[in-house]
Amino acid sequence: MLENEVVMNWNILKKCILMLVLGSAVHVTWIIWKSFVLLMPELWQWVELPLLKQQLGLNIVFLVLMLAIIYPCYAWAHKRWAQVILPYISVGLFVISLCRDGYIIGVLSPATMISYVSLVTVGLVLFPRLIVYVAFIPATLYLTGCTVLSYLGYIEYAPVFVQNDNNYSNAFWLLSMAFFIAPILLTCLALFEILLSQWRHRENLIQKLSQIDPLTNTFNRRRINQCLDEIALQHEENYALVLLDLDHFKYINDGYGHHKGDETLIRVAEVLHKHLRTTDIVGRFGGEEFILILYQSSLEQAKQAAERCRAAIQDLEIFSDEGIPIRVTASFGIAISNADKRPQQLLSQADKALYEAKACGRNRVKAFNTMTQHQPAPVH
Repeated sequence: MLENEVVMNWNILKKCILMLVLGSAVHVTWIIWKSFVLLMPELWQWVELPLLKQQLGLNIVFLVLMLAIIYPCYAWAHKRWAQVILPYISVGLFVISLCRDGYIIGVLSPATMISYVSLVTVGLVLFPRLIVYVAFIPATLYLTGCTVLSYLGYIEYAPVFVQNDNNYSNAFWLLSMAFFIAPILLTCLALFEILLSQWRHRENLIQKLSQIDPLTNTFNRRRINQCLDEIALQHEENYALVLLDLDHFKYINDGYGHHKGDETLIRVAEVLHKHLRTTDIVGRFGGEEFILILYQSSLEQAKQAAERCRAAIQDLEIFSDEGIPIRVTASFGIAISNADKRPQQLLSQADKALYEAKACGRNRVKAFNTMTQHQPAPVH
């Protein structure tokens, strides 16, 4: 389901909703932590209670604002102005809240650093760079300024925590950092995994589409040539190449319309797949020309397979728009593998056999060198 619902292909306001939901979840974790500390008197020695209460209120305000923005992102998704303005508001609100809490718990704390790096990376994947940079460049300057001012002694570093000699080695501080880090890190890792999975799926789909003829759903010429190259590299033996060409196909296009020509090609491709083994390869080699690669096949087996396909194509029932039957036949040329012949040379031999089949009256199977008519059918 995740592969079919590609997050990267979502519209920008749908991505904003995703980010606002995740941001709301982050604020919920901060509210839980601050509420827990306020309810545990034994922990008060480690924190500045007035500041903690103030930040709890701000977290609630930011949570309400993020949840409130979700509705216009959904309701006004098709409005141009909303697509331009709301992403800046959504990302900006998220970053402002991150900066404020990042300073409170320590600009250089593991939680702040991991949150910053993870969110910037995910932001650059999901949103246009301009939106991300407009929000995160000021945020970077703010966090850098807080670091410098804290170093110079103008402002307090990590003001929510009581400063003492063992402030950053006590269990409360360490567990607090782990609590802040875990949800953001796990969320970002999950998003990265989803995006990576979708990227791989899309790459595989693009690769597959580049190898498939869109009309007949068979391999295209590019993929067939790759198969022939693979056969040459692997020194494959005992295979046959079969070329087939639909007889008088131009007459079908000109007499009944190109849509009937397309229907004919589709039906012929279905017949070929139906009457061949799953290990065999079917490809569209030209306009009305197909190619078959029959692995582990002798000359006699290739003739039998080609004859099955020829008879099935001849039996196809295709009708014009006026209900007139359209006669469809095909001519086949076969070349069998030879240790001294490369696939491209066999392809030339199959083409010569196909030419011979057409010269002998069409709607028949011919093999290179033997040139023996196999169960000829009457031609009208």
